[in-house]
This record gives sequence, C-alpha cells and structure tokens, in this order.
Amino acid sequence: MKKLILLIILSLTVSANSQSVLTLGTGTSLGVLSGTDICANIIGGTGILYGSGTICGGLLSVETIASNELPTSFDMSQNYPNPFNPNTVINYQIPNSSYVSIKVYDQLGREVYDLFEGEQNAGFYRITFDGTNLASGIYYYRITAYSGSNRVSSFTNTKKMSLIK
Repeated sequence: MKKLILLIILSLTVSANSQSVLTLGTGTSLGVLSGTDICANIIGGTGILYGSGTICGGLLSVETIASNELPTSFDMSQNYPNPFNPNTVINYQIPNSSYVSIKVYDQLGREVYDLFEGEQNAGFYRITFDGTNLASGIYYYRITAYSGSNRVSSFTNTKKMSLIK
C-alpha cells in the first residue's frame, strides 16, 4: 500500500509543476511501468529508479564511488563521453565534508540545470547527466565547494562540454 501511495504522490507532484525535482532517498526504489512517464527537471538521490516507462529529467543519478581511500584534494574531471548525446558522466572528489553546488550553464552564462546542491561527505562521486531537453551546443559545468558554517568557497572549477544531437 505504501508503494502505491508514494507513486500517486510522486505522479501528482511531478505532473503538477513543470519545474519539478524528484529525489530518491537511500534505500528507496521507484518502478516506472510501461506506458508511464516520469518527467522532472532534476532526478537525483541515492535510490533506484527503474522500469520500462519513459524516464526523462536532467540528472539521472549522483553515485558515491566506493574506495578504501579518501581524496586528499578537491577535483572535478572532464565529462565523458565528450561530445555526448544525450548522457554524459562527471566525476568529482571532495577531501572533507562540504556544501557542494554543481550547475550547468549555456554559452551566455545562463544556468540551465542545477545538478546538485547540498552537503556531501568526503569521497569520490559520479553524476550521470541527461541532456535530452537541451539543444545541441557548448555548455559549461561548474562545481563550487563551500567549507565551514559561513560557507566560504574553498574550491571552484569550470569545464566545457559539447552536446551533439
């Protein structure tokens, strides 16, 4: 019964607002039945989204990459593949707990996607980005990590990516 109620609430939330966010918590799974559409500007979290229906959104997932070591510095890798159509992967690492913001911008500097914003523990991370709703072109993605309670920027990096449809 809980799964059915969750699906109904998510369906109403996602379809009622064209600027929607679908977040899947740890241990959560959401099945999308054949013939069903789940569309949100941002689909994120650590849960599992699966099924044979249509799943559309800007962000497919933010994953923690398992490692026995912790990073010693901030870093963000070039996305791959690049150029991409429509999905690409962005890897990054943070050496200590930080408030992290990752955004995508068009060539004019306008924000087109807010990929992730929130607290993250030290570790290695991977974002899978879906550019289905974007036009072909050059885009920039930027990570900014803030430390401390006053949120002082401790790391910023911007990279270029190309979407070719």
